[in-house]
Amino acid sequence: MTKNPKIYRIDKTKRLLKSIKQTELVIQKIINTSFKKLKYKNFFDSKNLQKITKGETTYFLYLYKSEDIESDWKEFLPNGLTSKKDFTEQKLSLLLFIETEFNLFSIVGGNAYQIVLPFIDQSFGLNLYSRIIKPEFDELLSIKSRGITGSRAGISEQFRDNYRIIDFIKFGKVPKEIHLKLSTEVSDFHFEFLKKSKTDRVQIFVGKSLQIKKSVDFEDLNKIITEIGFILELVADDYLSSYEEITDEKFISDYLHPELITRIFNDTENVYKRSQYSSTTFEHDFCDPNNIEKFYEADYYKLKEKTENNGYSTFAEVTDRTEIYDTVIKRGIERFGVNDRFKFMVFLQGARITSHHNKIQTTASSFLFNISTEFPINNKPIFLVDTKWYHLRDTFVQDLKTNTEHILKTYNASNQILPLKWDKKVLKRESDYNSSYENLKSYIVIDTIIKDGLELCDILHYDNQNLYLIHVKYGFKSEMRELTNQITISARRLRETLGSKDKSILTKIYNSLIKKGKNIDNLTLSEFKELFNKKITYVLAFTSHLKDDLSVIDNIDKFDSNIARYSLIQCSGEMRAYYYDMQTFQIMRK
Repeated sequence: MTKNPKIYRIDKTKRLLKSIKQTELVIQKIINTSFKKLKYKNFFDSKNLQKITKGETTYFLYLYKSEDIESDWKEFLPNGLTSKKDFTEQKLSLLLFIETEFNLFSIVGGNAYQIVLPFIDQSFGLNLYSRIIKPEFDELLSIKSRGITGSRAGISEQFRDNYRIIDFIKFGKVPKEIHLKLSTEVSDFHFEFLKKSKTDRVQIFVGKSLQIKKSVDFEDLNKIITEIGFILELVADDYLSSYEEITDEKFISDYLHPELITRIFNDTENVYKRSQYSSTTFEHDFCDPNNIEKFYEADYYKLKEKTENNGYSTFAEVTDRTEIYDTVIKRGIERFGVNDRFKFMVFLQGARITSHHNKIQTTASSFLFNISTEFPINNKPIFLVDTKWYHLRDTFVQDLKTNTEHILKTYNASNQILPLKWDKKVLKRESDYNSSYENLKSYIVIDTIIKDGLELCDILHYDNQNLYLIHVKYGFKSEMRELTNQITISARRLRETLGSKDKSILTKIYNSLIKKGKNIDNLTLSEFKELFNKKITYVLAFTSHLKDDLSVIDNIDKFDSNIARYSLIQCSGEMRAYYYDMQTFQIMRK
């Protein structure tokens, strides 16, 4: 018998666990605390706990039956069908705790996830992966991330074959869940016992948990647990994100959390005059991070406050999620005014938001849990995302340089793709350089030809198998943003065009070339269109803008535009993920 379990790590530094030394008592505390919170009638029973030791690992199994609940099918079906039927349900759930020398892990079954959820290490899977990551070789299959900057709160992306971690646009994002194929080196070294053949590469899913994407028996599970112990002793790589989580609980409780409350409290003066400018407006994003899609798609939201008996009562209902924050703040003002900061803070900590779709509750979380924001502490930006605090890594600029260098080296086009030099004293404008290819065989200059808003490329080049769409820019500086935008827009429009039946835009481009007397390499319209049946590759071509004609690849530190670096990284990742391959090429000046 095999299973495909998710492995969680129990965070024994949690407030309720950190003083407990004996594992059985830790397990008892977890179960009793969660049973009480979930209002289960039963509690921990030592008779339900079984224990075995295998090598240096000890396994504890706790089984329990969930409370009898009435199926929601009874409400859905008409009374004539349900009046004489019993719709109560009961489900067997299990908690498997795994004790190693330094860690306590857990695997759950049935409804048991909610029992361990308050006590798990929320970053365990990602933290584990950061110790075996090989960015240039690990193949990214899908990823969910949270946007720290920009307009996208939650991002879910899937990728075609051979899309590597290093191609992923990590800037402005915090990974939450990753599905990937490990490098051959790591697969062989750590998980060879899971491979069926020499060429196999192990797939894993990491986030809060680690899941090997393969069913395993208990013997293999025990080997995985042992290997996890080895991996956790390795040094973590900070490659996955430009943001580093702040884990100093004292710093969070003494400085960050009070600052968050202060900024919200100071924002009370703005809730009745949002249209007016105020320097104290609290900039934030508001959504349930565990259920972003469900939260955004809800029909309405119930806003609740804590009652004296520790229950909850609804004080407002809104249909627009953008009204939630102000409505809660106004309720706090109504109850406690704007002078009692402590009572206001207690109110916010107790406020709760539930979202509903088709009269069914789809999400539920505390008010503060929904807030993501950014503000400076000691003149450095601090980010709050999904109740976790982050700061920008000191290596951010170095990451830009490293990724830029990788792209330039890995995806460098053939030296022969643009053989002509660009002497700025002779060819002053980009159009002058493009035109120098006017009469070369297998080159068609499309510069200045724009049809239906599509600027296909500056120079089109082809051989027997390939079609290259080349976009040209002088210099490796901030203007690269314009060039990369042109490339991604062209790629998107070309994909749409090639998906159409008549490919009318290609006809319009061809006719315009004829009308302007451009060289079309003696191609007929049909032959021109057939070029686009070849393998399509975009080429981002640039020069050095420095006094000396230095290679950007070999002198990345001397080209100091972070906008150019970021634009190249973003464009390269987006092209490979969604459109076509993209290569880079540096045009020599002399």
